[in-house]
Amino acid sequence: MQPPSSNILRRSRPAFHQAPGPKRPFAGNLRAAARDSIAFYEDATREFGGIVRFSYSKNRAWHLISDPAMIEWVLQTNFKNYPKGFFFSKRLRLLTGDGLISSEGELWLRQRRLAQPAFHRQRLAQLTDLMRDAAREMLNRWDKSPAAKPLNISDETMRLTLQVVGRALFRTELAHHADATYDALTQILAYIDFRMKHPFAASEKVPTRRNKSFLRAKNALDTIALDIIQARHRSGKDEGDLLSMLMQVRDEDSGEGMSDTQLLDEVRTIMLAGHETTAMALAWTWNLLSENPHIQRRLENEVDTVLGGREPKFDDLEKLRYTRQVFEEALRLYPSFWLLARQAKEADTIGGYDIRAGSTIALSPYITQRLPQFWPEPEKFDPDRFVPDAVRPKFSYFPFGGGPRLCIGQNFALMEAQIILAMTAQRFRLTTVPGQNLELAQTLTLRPRDDLKMTLEKRE
Repeated sequence: MQPPSSNILRRSRPAFHQAPGPKRPFAGNLRAAARDSIAFYEDATREFGGIVRFSYSKNRAWHLISDPAMIEWVLQTNFKNYPKGFFFSKRLRLLTGDGLISSEGELWLRQRRLAQPAFHRQRLAQLTDLMRDAAREMLNRWDKSPAAKPLNISDETMRLTLQVVGRALFRTELAHHADATYDALTQILAYIDFRMKHPFAASEKVPTRRNKSFLRAKNALDTIALDIIQARHRSGKDEGDLLSMLMQVRDEDSGEGMSDTQLLDEVRTIMLAGHETTAMALAWTWNLLSENPHIQRRLENEVDTVLGGREPKFDDLEKLRYTRQVFEEALRLYPSFWLLARQAKEADTIGGYDIRAGSTIALSPYITQRLPQFWPEPEKFDPDRFVPDAVRPKFSYFPFGGGPRLCIGQNFALMEAQIILAMTAQRFRLTTVPGQNLELAQTLTLRPRDDLKMTLEKRE
């Protein structure tokens, strides 16, 4: 009997069922994504649906997934097959090293176990006073500011949240480092964004002007972080904060604690995730309230009714439901981390489409949280979307990620935002100065490309 021909063998193999996507070559996709990543992904989602494939070689691709059920599969159901992967983690590690955001496997699990107690509900309740004090200091400073002089709200929120992080998690005053930290983070985030959009650019070890500027910024941030760690070593005091917990707690299995290198990675990670993200979300919230005065008045009514002129306490937060909804809706429109990435360890099937091992999976809260099938009138700012009994697919909203890698600081950020928004609404209305360019700077976080300037009106 004659052996079957090679043509027959090829035809007998199961066909590779790839997801739909643009047919342009890799370089064309990459150039389009680099020009305006959000617009590029939005257009692709509108044209091709909840999963889109972008080729960059015959057998390699990255996929954008916006369908909530598929997102749940990647982040939760089959999360072990989707670590953060080489492409994303290598770039993010330029800032965070092996901190919680970028570490994987046993290292991540160990660090998560060590840090988790710092974010338990009882410990968060103890931080209310610190958050309230920092907000009050900012508002008192605003009280002395000339009414006609616009404030750079991006700077104001960065200073405030840096102060909260310093006091709450490090028992350290970071306000005097605010300018240096903001400048360093701005340069580092822009550099990471550049590296992601230009994967074939010269390694950061090559002494180009861009690389040297990045290293200067990173060294400036490291100097601040190392000062915090070394000061705690010198004092030897248990402050009961996150830093003390990280320095003193030992892993149950190995008995090991954190090295200073690991502590430095975690402090840098917290500086990014603990203040940059909340600061930008607050800035966008005030801009949205300025554009929607009826929502601003409703927020003020709730604050006045619940608090009666006094400052909020931890037990008040459950009653300030609409205040939280305002912030949640702002996070829907402007999620701090607008793009997440994972990499398939093994071949898989998502939504009926084959995913090859090594494929990059991109997930965008910004895209999914504006899909009209889940969010009617998606561009409209409507906090009533988040009433307690609202029904929607689980992963149609995921500004803090999801699954086992859900952001450890989610409740910290929500509590901090509620307190700051409530205290501000008691004393001021903020109005965005007209004619500004509020185009998005699409770095890791969603910042306005230029300063966000607002004027203050004191409430009677």
